[in-house]
Amino acid sequence: MSTTANRLHRNQEPEPVRPWFARLFRRPSREALAAEPSPYAKAGRMAAEGFASGIRQADELRAAREEAARWKRHADSFEKDLRETTNALADRTQERDDAYEECAQLLAWIAALHPATAVITPAYDGEDSQDLYVVAGGWQMRWTLAAEYAGLFRHVTPVDVTDVRTQWDGHGSMQRGERIRNHVRLLALAAIGDGSSTAVMTGSEVRSA
Repeated sequence: MSTTANRLHRNQEPEPVRPWFARLFRRPSREALAAEPSPYAKAGRMAAEGFASGIRQADELRAAREEAARWKRHADSFEKDLRETTNALADRTQERDDAYEECAQLLAWIAALHPATAVITPAYDGEDSQDLYVVAGGWQMRWTLAAEYAGLFRHVTPVDVTDVRTQWDGHGSMQRGERIRNHVRLLALAAIGDGSSTAVMTGSEVRSA
């Protein structure tokens, strides 16, 4: 075996002598350091992600609050409109009820002016309402009265539905209105004839004047 094989070449540097335990603490290469980030970089990235997530949550919370405020404005506006509509409906209902009551009072007055022909009988509809019959100027007129106004007609003679004075001649509201206007015209002419009153115009004459 040649001993020249183990000899160092003339230009070759000798390998440094390293203790065996130095191999345990080898310094990582730059490529390894670049591939594996440091704990500080990882912590910084996590902090940045948490900050961005916080901003997104804050934006979502702000958007949710704005949406809730918008719907609350709609709800408040609807509640206001509903309250105003309810109040207006209550006012109209009260005006209607007042008009019905005044009409019933006028009918009671008309019946008192015609005691010989005014009679009252249960209505044909079978409910608690009543029918008032009055003959004025030779014409029959009938009105249906609600039960709540029955106390206004205690002065009217109550009769059975079979009474001859309660036999309806078939007139409707338009024909009844025409009969009332004719009767008013006759009363006005009679008042003019005896000199107790001046000329009285009918509703159509007032509108056309």
